[in-house]
Amino acid sequence: MLHFFFILGILLILIIRKDFSNYFLSPTGILGITWGVCVILQFVFAPEYYFTSTTAQLFFIFIFSFFLGDITGSYLESLSSKKVNFGTDYKIYQSLTFKSKFTFFLIILGVLSFVGAILYFGYFVSFFGSFEAGVTAGWAARGALEEISVPIAVRAILMLGYSDVVLTTIYFLLYRKIKWFLFLPYISLLIMGIAQAGRAGFILILVQVFLSSFWITVYDQKLNYKGNNNFFAEKKLIKKMMVLIVFAFIIFIGGDMLRRQQFSLTPENLETSTTVFKEYLFGGISAFSTYFENEYSNFSTLGLGKYSYSSLYDLLGISKNEIGVYTKYLGFSKKDSSLTTNIFTAFRQFIDDFSLLGGLFVFFLYGIFSGYFYGKAVKGSLAAIAIMIVVYTYLFHTILLSITVHNAVLISFLVPAVIINICKKTAK
Repeated sequence: MLHFFFILGILLILIIRKDFSNYFLSPTGILGITWGVCVILQFVFAPEYYFTSTTAQLFFIFIFSFFLGDITGSYLESLSSKKVNFGTDYKIYQSLTFKSKFTFFLIILGVLSFVGAILYFGYFVSFFGSFEAGVTAGWAARGALEEISVPIAVRAILMLGYSDVVLTTIYFLLYRKIKWFLFLPYISLLIMGIAQAGRAGFILILVQVFLSSFWITVYDQKLNYKGNNNFFAEKKLIKKMMVLIVFAFIIFIGGDMLRRQQFSLTPENLETSTTVFKEYLFGGISAFSTYFENEYSNFSTLGLGKYSYSSLYDLLGISKNEIGVYTKYLGFSKKDSSLTTNIFTAFRQFIDDFSLLGGLFVFFLYGIFSGYFYGKAVKGSLAAIAIMIVVYTYLFHTILLSITVHNAVLISFLVPAVIINICKKTAK
């Protein structure tokens, strides 16, 4: 019953938000659908996991706060003096000058990220003694992340890979061609994932590519003057969601097998990996209940960004970045007290950084930011679409954590939009 009331509340927010937009898949729509679907799936596949009334209320209030910010941002965008001139902009984007400059940036970023990935992997090979040992390190690679010293220059150029992924989706949106240089960031991030025995990074870019398909359809509607045929755009995305789930599951299973160095597709191995996948997907929502009931009242010092932007704070020397953000694991299952996790949704990070009320206000500001650029994106602004691809990816991951813990994500809010505007201004 609790799950039902939560879903009902989310549906009401989505219906109200739809009155202010041509699409259900506004920023609030993506956030609400992500949380609604995850809560339903948890109820079906993991009913033994915690989901308390207090937790449900807090999740709803955070989503409602974002919704208020979203409609505020959309209103502010409508008052903006800088309007989107789609027809003029499209001619610029299709010009040879723009395409040449844009391709140049794509190649440079792709090559840099690829070189960075090779160098990065080299440090793991050096640490473990051989190429084979580096590839087969499994969980040892995760444990060695703090011990392996990778120069800041290598990390910096490798971080460009996520920005380049966004730019590859924009290139495809504009020209509908697949070129060799479009594969470079994906190969780079795959190499990095193998080195770390990680999986989250590649799932993240898979989500980015998936969500970009919505914006490709929106852009096509503007281009072909089909009006607000939102059902067409959103129906295509729903169909592709099934493909996303399958690919995400395969990547997760592969990553888990890589960590455990168990590659045989036996029923036991598949069952273990499937169980881990369920814990990964639903554990954070449930562990938030444990956190709020047992840890929240004992928390005295606000992080002021330490938890939401941990890698940035580490880079600036403010505080040490802990792998996984939190080092203390908490339980999330009613039946098995041995099941623990250090994932608690993005909302714990907001609360630990800014307090409960402060976290709600920060998420409200996130909503304003999202709503403002969403308004420009649906009007055809290419730079705003690049920003919204990252925003939607961020919102999609809030059931797990705030992905602004990664500097690569932070700069991907800025770098693609800056490059698009530079190419646009110099092509006029």
